[in-house]
Amino acid sequence: MSQFTFLQVQWPLAFEAACQAEAAARPDPRTACFQARRALELMVKWLYRHDTALRPPYQTNLSALIFEPTFQNLVGGGLLAKAKLIKELGNQAVHSSRPMRAEEAIA
Repeated sequence: MSQFTFLQVQWPLAFEAACQAEAAARPDPRTACFQARRALELMVKWLYRHDTALRPPYQTNLSALIFEPTFQNLVGGGLLAKAKLIKELGNQAVHSSRPMRAEEAIA
């Protein structure tokens, strides 16, 4: 059973990506970090489509979306720190040749 089951009904694409990240954390950390970033991006974009209090930033990439002040105010410091970590590890998984560690994927 996944710790992300709560996503399954309303956000099936995010659920799928989160489950893939969860399953790959130890055997394939690079894939896990990529899938975690994908799940984050799907959820952040959903928030922007459905919360009228969020002001769309100048660009639609994940970095611009999470650094937009209305988003930061909405999610708070704890979730923002997690979003930044997932974004950075996902970017490293795709763009870096260095090995990804299971500890990073689990984080």
